[in-house]
Amino acid sequence: MIKDKVLYQYIGSKIKQKRKELKLTQGRVAEALDVEYIQIQRYENGNTRIPIENLIKLSKLFNVPIDYFFDSIENKNKTIDRKLIYSSPSPELEKEIMMLKEIYDYNDENFMYIAKTNIELAYGLLKKERRIRKNAGDSKKKMA
Repeated sequence: MIKDKVLYQYIGSKIKQKRKELKLTQGRVAEALDVEYIQIQRYENGNTRIPIENLIKLSKLFNVPIDYFFDSIENKNKTIDRKLIYSSPSPELEKEIMMLKEIYDYNDENFMYIAKTNIELAYGLLKKERRIRKNAGDSKKKMA
């Protein structure tokens, strides 16, 4: 997998490029995302992962499709196809990404809400499962 930092920097550069093109301040963008302006600086510098809901808000603010942020990744003057972001993309994952993109491109609030809610639910369960496994592993180490 491409290092997360490279991906964050690429997305950040796309945010900064479009923000400047539209003559928006970091403060105005922060206001639209309901975050502090320093967070926009962190996104633009690639220091922080931007949550999908903020990318959705940005795509609306910038009037661009969500894939604007992922169309290609510049890495040392080489364009890397977005399919290479994953070390071994599965057809199922590609299909689900395209379905999600289509839902957001359709720009219907109800569909986007359903997609976002389900993603957040699944992600929350994943985090809980990881925490449970980590705690179980820590307990085994203490017993040993």
